[in-house]
Amino acid sequence: MARKSIDAPLLTDRALNRATLMRQGLLTRQPVSVMAMLEQLIGLQGQVHKAPYVGLWSRLTSFAIPDLEVLLKDRRAVRATVMRCTLHVVTADDFLAIRPLIDPIAWRGFKTNHLKPLKGADVDEVRAASRALLDVETLSPAALGARLQERWPETEAVPLSMAARFLEPVVHVPPAGLFGATRAPELTSARRWLGRDPDLSLSLDALMLRYLRAFGPASGHDFSAWSGLTGGPAAMERLRPQLLSFVGEDGRELFDLPEAPRPGPDIEAPVRLLPDYDNVVVGYDDRSRMLRREHFKGLSMANGMRPGFTVDGFVRGTWKLAIGKDRASIVFFWFDKLTSNARAELTREARALLKTLAPDATPEVSFEAFVG
Repeated sequence: MARKSIDAPLLTDRALNRATLMRQGLLTRQPVSVMAMLEQLIGLQGQVHKAPYVGLWSRLTSFAIPDLEVLLKDRRAVRATVMRCTLHVVTADDFLAIRPLIDPIAWRGFKTNHLKPLKGADVDEVRAASRALLDVETLSPAALGARLQERWPETEAVPLSMAARFLEPVVHVPPAGLFGATRAPELTSARRWLGRDPDLSLSLDALMLRYLRAFGPASGHDFSAWSGLTGGPAAMERLRPQLLSFVGEDGRELFDLPEAPRPGPDIEAPVRLLPDYDNVVVGYDDRSRMLRREHFKGLSMANGMRPGFTVDGFVRGTWKLAIGKDRASIVFFWFDKLTSNARAELTREARALLKTLAPDATPEVSFEAFVG
C-alpha cells in the first residue's frame, strides 16, 4: 500500500543524522556532567558493562571512569531494567519514574518465556516472596532462585528468580555496572537501594516529549521501537498540536519539538566510536538516519549488537576492544573501504579512548575488512 502524501517540510536522512548527532552529544562533545548527560539521553544501554563508559566518553568533553562509577556507588544512578525490558544505566529518578510504564512489557516477556516453567507456582506469591527477600538483602540471581526453591522445591531456580528480575523493580548493586566488574551481578529492591518505590508520576506523553528532545525528529513507531511500548503512534497524535511535522525521504511523517535544534545537513560530523547497543542505533524503528540498510546486518548478532563507528556521521563498520595486562587494542572492521583521512581520525580517536580505558597499557590500533 502506498504511503499517503504528507504536506510537510522534507528532512533528508542526512539532515536527520545531523539532528540526531547533535542531540546525542555526538556532533560536538558536550561540556556537561555525567549526570546531566544521562538525563539528556534518558540513560544508556547497559547490557555490556563497559558500554556506558564508552558512550559517555564519546559524548563528553571530559570523562573519566570514576565519573560514572561514583554515581552508581552513591545511588544517584543505577543499572537496571527499563526501556524494552533491557538493562540500562539511568539516573535513579528516571528509573523510578519510567519503570512503572514498562510493566506491561515486562509481563509479556515473562509470560512468554518463564511462566510455564513455574509449574503452577502462583506468580503473585513468588513475586511477594522475592520482594520480601530483596527488601532486606542483596542476592545473586542464583542465590535468589535457591532461596525461593525452599518454598517451591518442584520448580527450578531460574524461572523463580525471573519473576523478580522481570516483574519487580530491582537494581544491580555495585560492583555490577562498574568498569572492571567481572562477577555475576547481585540484585536488591529499589525500595532498599534507593529508599523509595517507583511511582506513576511520569505519563507516556511526557516520556514521548523527552524522547523527541533526545532522539527527534522521529515517528511514533520510532518511539515504540526505543521504549518497547505500543502506544507511540497514538501518543504522537495526542501531542500533534504541540509539535512540528516533517516528512522523511521514505514518506514517513516525523515529529519534533518546535524549539529543538535541527542543524543543516552539510555541517561537519567528526568520527565517533559507538558502544554495543548504542542509543543512536537501537533508538529507532527506521535506522536509515544512521546506517544503510545493508549495513545493519553487520552490527547485528544472534544475541546482541556490535559496537559501531561513524565516519561523516554514519556507521561505516564495527570495532573490537581488547584490554590485556600490558597491551590494549582496538581493531576496526570496515564495511566499505575508508579513506586515509578517515583512518587517521579513527586512529586518533581510538588511541584517546584507550588512554582513558587502559592508561598503563601499550595502545594498538588496526584495520580489517568486515567479514559477515
